[in-house]
Amino acid sequence: MLLEAIAEGWHVALTDEQTSEIVDLLIAAMSDPVWATLVVQKLGNAEREALGHVAALGTVRAHVLQRKFGTLRRLGPGRLEWEDAWRHPASPTERLWFLGLLFREYSKDRDYHGEVFYVAPEVLTALPALPADLPRFRLVPAPASAVRQDDGDALARDAFLLLSYVRRRAIRSRKAGWSLRVGSELHSRLAGPEEPERLLLLERLCARAGWLAQDEGVWRPTARAAGWMKKGSVARQRQMYDAWRLDKDWNELLHIPGLRCEDTGWRSNPRLAREAMARHLLACPVGAWHTIDSFVSSLKDVDPDLMRPDGDYDSWYVRSTRTDSYLTGFAHWDDVEGAVIRHLLERPLRWLGIVALAASAPRGRVDCFSLTPLGYAVLNRPTAASKVLPPDGAGRQSCLLIVRPDLRVIVPPGGSWYDRWLLGRFSRWAGEREGAMAYRLDAASVRACLAEGITLRQITAFLKRASGDRVPQQVVEALQLYARGKN
Repeated sequence: MLLEAIAEGWHVALTDEQTSEIVDLLIAAMSDPVWATLVVQKLGNAEREALGHVAALGTVRAHVLQRKFGTLRRLGPGRLEWEDAWRHPASPTERLWFLGLLFREYSKDRDYHGEVFYVAPEVLTALPALPADLPRFRLVPAPASAVRQDDGDALARDAFLLLSYVRRRAIRSRKAGWSLRVGSELHSRLAGPEEPERLLLLERLCARAGWLAQDEGVWRPTARAAGWMKKGSVARQRQMYDAWRLDKDWNELLHIPGLRCEDTGWRSNPRLAREAMARHLLACPVGAWHTIDSFVSSLKDVDPDLMRPDGDYDSWYVRSTRTDSYLTGFAHWDDVEGAVIRHLLERPLRWLGIVALAASAPRGRVDCFSLTPLGYAVLNRPTAASKVLPPDGAGRQSCLLIVRPDLRVIVPPGGSWYDRWLLGRFSRWAGEREGAMAYRLDAASVRACLAEGITLRQITAFLKRASGDRVPQQVVEALQLYARGKN
């Protein structure tokens, strides 16, 4: 019956030939540019736009096309004939289907497995030029604000802080980190904002990356943590980003104010939105400022199903806490997907140093963002860092530890994180100034380190290596006194 519908639309007279001969007649007509042009000229504007859309893209997910140009009903041969459905199509999509201008098949497109529409190659080559208003990024530039929120590597520095804190204390808990009610000493030294969600994410990243593990019920830093500290700044940041990107159990949807997710068995995969954000952020020029609204609306145009590849907008039980109503259907995309995109930009991606935020008006709310050089290097993988960031270790001589006669050791900005980690084993933190960290060698810290099996010779050798062999004699003598039990 479908062949008869297509033949009628193309004005091909059918007789009692075999099916194969009928198909040959239709192919001959549909692959003729003159005939194809006559058929296309009789289409409505929406039908021509739908056909041009598919022809330009090659394949289009079935639910995406039907969402924009109307549904294609599932009609059996009997109902098709009884209703003369091809003469009364329910939508532009259906009209194109009954004309044989669209076909469908099952295909795989990234995380999508399902039906797609396409134009047969024989027809495609015969079609005249068609309108195709394809979805594309339409970012709106924003003025660069003097007040910016650029966290840089603050989250990584706070991870170092947490690992150092845990190393010096026997902390027992089912979970690592701030859930252990760490003291105000640690909170006062945070490099980034003291927000509950950020602190929870920080603890989780340390555990997910394998930097913290339980040993007989006590949380301790691992050798993997020391390996992370040996890396360069971009590699450290990328490892944190990957721990977040691959975490399928940390779901931003559950942390968005105004939304309540009911536990009825449905699941969302938070990794899908993160992967999509990475792809689309790389389309943004480094350092250029754009409105968040335009980024959200662009994703709605070019990648609306970034969180639900199957296009099912009815099976998630998400409520609005304001109206207490379910946010089902694509009509609520802005309330759910849009809210997640904003949340990712304004919170985890900012905390991870991928984007910076700003307000376009003085004392206004945050409404614009910029891809940072660090973010570009992290998202672009290993070879990109040299294009936007200075190399790690630039001015390495100036990054050596400074050991002072008063038993203070200064770690300058850019100093080795691993050396600072080792220094912390036999000294105590004594403050920070303009990015330089100060530590003080004292009897209690040195003796605690010696009790762990580290020798005085190893401590002295480390200080000489890390300072370029500039250790004052007063410091060497003080360490010897501490080792003998004298203050």
